[in-house]
Amino acid sequence: MLSVFVRYFRVKMETGIKVADCMRTSLVTVPESTSVFIAAKKMAESGVGSLLVTNSQNSIYGIITERDLVVKVLALKNVNVTVKEICTKTLITIPVTDDISTAAKLMGEKNVKRIVVTSQGKIVGLISQKDLISIAPSLYDYIAGEKPIAAKLKVY
Repeated sequence: MLSVFVRYFRVKMETGIKVADCMRTSLVTVPESTSVFIAAKKMAESGVGSLLVTNSQNSIYGIITERDLVVKVLALKNVNVTVKEICTKTLITIPVTDDISTAAKLMGEKNVKRIVVTSQGKIVGLISQKDLISIAPSLYDYIAGEKPIAAKLKVY
């Protein structure tokens, strides 16, 4: 019985929980022309660790995180910049219908803490490492880029 369990997890570890079941749907956005100071203030007031960045057509095209503020602004004493200048413009996305284990693997592979969730090509939410670990702590290994414990077991 254990060998069947281990073989299943070597191939695919699915939780049965979809990204849609634990994503955040209230998206906090900021225009690309916003100063980093105002962006940081908005993060603090909203209680979030990232903001989605919108262009002049109000389309989301980037993300700015607390880490971006520390590494690209504070550490360089570069406070007179806009969100557009330091945001990450390549969004990592995942379909709303994927299992959260896929989200965890993607976070581990791309070394990101947050992934934008899409449905039919439109942004509908955001999912973070914190969201995943609070629901399924066993996914930590995937996020850390390691194989799950069950996949490390040897079958005799």
